[in-house]
Amino acid sequence: MPQLSPERTRKILADSAFRELVSGRARLRWCLSILTLVMFFGFVALISTAKAALGASFAGSAMPLGFALALLMVAAIIAFTAFYVQRSNTRFDELARRVNRELGR
Repeated sequence: MPQLSPERTRKILADSAFRELVSGRARLRWCLSILTLVMFFGFVALISTAKAALGASFAGSAMPLGFALALLMVAAIIAFTAFYVQRSNTRFDELARRVNRELGR
């Protein structure tokens, strides 16, 4: 891969589409990461404070509430990943194509 000149690097960094791509990806990654961490640490805090409640069955089923919450967390993480992939394949890929068109490869 050829080296980028300092002038070309400045041109790329100054491009509005490139800045929008970088900031959009970073913002989405950070939001989803923070949301995931809050869920996991919240679940750990819930386990440490409400053991009896999480071990109890809910809605007449044999499944404990803690297990159901854990499954919901896994489903939420899968949904977050699907959302990121969808956003990446639509918005971010289009921005990347525009940057490549404008600035050349």
